[in-house]
Amino acid sequence: MIEFTFFEPDSDLGVVKATIHKTGKLGFSSGAAKKLKLEKTRYFKIGRNASDETDKSIYMIAATSNDKTAYKVSKAGEYFYLRIKNIIDALQYDYLNDSVIFDIREIDEEPNNYYKLSKRK
Repeated sequence: MIEFTFFEPDSDLGVVKATIHKTGKLGFSSGAAKKLKLEKTRYFKIGRNASDETDKSIYMIAATSNDKTAYKVSKAGEYFYLRIKNIIDALQYDYLNDSVIFDIREIDEEPNNYYKLSKRK
């Protein structure tokens, strides 16, 4: 007889995703805002995988202050976003003609805890 172990839904978060808007802003769902703790985390360093030119994922590491490599989290009402149009354009995402949505996954690797934003197919 099979013995089951059941998974519990993560209903506190909801959908954890980010979307590129026609303005080039990267907007976060309410689930993503909770996951990334955007109420408290005001800056992120944004990067890409330098060892893999084909990897168009976006990588985010929380920053404690604004420096020349940190992007400020902006808020309009309950909505959080990052102004990273320059990055979106450099990665050649066609956000003007297509809907570009990223799933967000937290990765805990020493020495950094970071988030990987992978484009949905």
